[in-house]
Amino acid sequence: MNTDTSSQYTHSLWLAVCFSTLLLSSPTGSAQTLSKESSIDDFLDASLSDLLSMKVTTVSRKQQPLSETAAAVFVITQDDIMHSGVTSIPEALRMAPGVQVARINANQWAVTIRGYNGRFSNKLLVLMDGRSVYNSTFSGVYWDAQDTLLDDIERIEVIRGPGATLWGANAVNGVINIITKHASDTQGGLVTLGAGSEEKGFAGLRYGANISDSADGRFYVKYFDRDSGTLQSNKEPAGDEWDSVRAGFRLDGVATNKNTWTFQGDIYDINEHQIVATLWQPDSTFPASVNDVVDSSGLNLLGRWQRQLSDTSATTLQVYYDHTERDEVFAGQTQDTVDIDFQHQLNFAGSHDLIWGAGYRRIEDDFDNTFAVAFIPAQRTDDIYSAVIQDEIELIADNLRLTLGSKFEHNDYTGFEVQPSIKLLWKANERHTFWGAISRAVRTPSRVEVDGNIAIAVLAPAAPPFLPDPVTIDLEGNPAFNSETLIAYEVGYRVQAQNNLAFDLTLFYNDYERLQSFKLSGITLSFDNKMEGSSVGLEAAIDWKVIDWWTLQTSYSYIDVMAETVSGGSDVESVQVKENSSPEHQLSVRSSMVLGKNWELDLWAYYVDKLSAASASALITGIEVDSYTSLNIRLSWKPVTDLEISLVGQNLLEAEHLEFIGETFTPPTMVDRSVYIKASVTF
Repeated sequence: MNTDTSSQYTHSLWLAVCFSTLLLSSPTGSAQTLSKESSIDDFLDASLSDLLSMKVTTVSRKQQPLSETAAAVFVITQDDIMHSGVTSIPEALRMAPGVQVARINANQWAVTIRGYNGRFSNKLLVLMDGRSVYNSTFSGVYWDAQDTLLDDIERIEVIRGPGATLWGANAVNGVINIITKHASDTQGGLVTLGAGSEEKGFAGLRYGANISDSADGRFYVKYFDRDSGTLQSNKEPAGDEWDSVRAGFRLDGVATNKNTWTFQGDIYDINEHQIVATLWQPDSTFPASVNDVVDSSGLNLLGRWQRQLSDTSATTLQVYYDHTERDEVFAGQTQDTVDIDFQHQLNFAGSHDLIWGAGYRRIEDDFDNTFAVAFIPAQRTDDIYSAVIQDEIELIADNLRLTLGSKFEHNDYTGFEVQPSIKLLWKANERHTFWGAISRAVRTPSRVEVDGNIAIAVLAPAAPPFLPDPVTIDLEGNPAFNSETLIAYEVGYRVQAQNNLAFDLTLFYNDYERLQSFKLSGITLSFDNKMEGSSVGLEAAIDWKVIDWWTLQTSYSYIDVMAETVSGGSDVESVQVKENSSPEHQLSVRSSMVLGKNWELDLWAYYVDKLSAASASALITGIEVDSYTSLNIRLSWKPVTDLEISLVGQNLLEAEHLEFIGETFTPPTMVDRSVYIKASVTF
């Protein structure tokens, strides 16, 4: 890894953070104190029709009411995050139907949408303010590194189903976009402090101010220290405690009455402990476990310029840079990403809303190869070129809309990829909306599937003359590995039965081809595409405002995943994992109550079905993950307007429970019961 380059990047972002801090301390504008009380009152007073008319942007890369989107959309709002008592983004995603979230240990999660879950889930695209946090090593997300000050999140838009037509490869089973607040909405100061049994200590500071008549900004700093989980084997501490510190800034401004801009960035450093089962190496005779410390760090910068050309035409140019480093006992990696994206939205002929654009992404990576994990070559640069066009056509004004579009993308692994979709939305009346969609999406190969070499087992030497030398069983990359493909069929129905009751239902069928499998040649495994699969399911959500001070939100999801090998394939183990790594049934019930002027009580119970084969490791060891029910409770008190004190209990029904078993290296770890207290002060 290039340490000098990394230090220069880190120094540059810290300078940007410090510079924005100086700007925010400027007396050019008066800071406004935000009251959480007014925010909560506004939320409780809002009708469900107001919530359904909330603007979302991820579905069509433009603002449109949630009720008028031809996709399975669920929005997790800032109020939802606050009332849930969660302390991380993955835990917040449990609120959305169709999303499978499982905690592997204290610092690792398995997150997916509509099946095929695992720590290295590769069919889900995750964005932070439109910046992809995809990691090309395994086509997935390191969830431990995705964080920000939770109070600064405006909403999380969760799109279940393909989003590849607009967002490109790897938006196969869904898209998650974590959207932070505009700088003008975070004026004044915020301090949060807390501690508990698992949350040993956490703190956050944010300050925002008006910089000038045409610009606003904020900066934040966040720190936490979390305790370890519990080993499933002996109920001892799992040695996976971790701590994190991060800082960032955001500036929003208006250049002219037709031009707006955003500039933001983050920097973080994470220390994660883990127990790793090491393989035989020349200086060791038998497999052993070591206590490893994962050093994960990174920074990012994003700039966005929006120009209103006319009442019917607007353009957006976004550029971001992302640098990540991760060092652990079996691998070290550095990745740099530069992404440029241009979009033009144009209304014409009275009934057409056209979006077209082009993009370019360059990914450079560098690996420190070890005996356990190696990449050949250790350094690689990949370029991705893309173009998109989509037209939303009003067939019958305000009642029937047809959307046609496709993404055209070229990558260095499989060449040219086309990802089209067709959607139809019928708004029968103000209360009833029906929609359907057919989409094609691809999941392009990852670095490990093409260039990787993983030592998955070693037969240690025995006494001569038997096995005088160790024999390594390797999993090798396959330069001919192809893209996984999906054809998805979806239908949905939304109804606002009454002003205080809304219902959302989605049915889907997914047809997959060329799924990842493994081919055995002698004692060597390699990646292959000799598998196909399908999944069928439904997702439902109900919002019910029972009375003025009590709201209930319920969601249920069902999925049945099927897989089989095709001609030339014999990977029965992967078939079982694909079919049984996601829960068949999930149910969530959330209750929010205002108990008088200064007290609130939030209850959240969710049920997750069993996993009979969470991963290959689980299948080999025969360990199943039982179904479980979790109960979280949050009680908050506001003695004064600018101070809130909350007591939160999580996973209260059991002392500990198992949620998932990771694919490699780390032992099965259980999630512990947790209690913490938190104080938030605004000024």
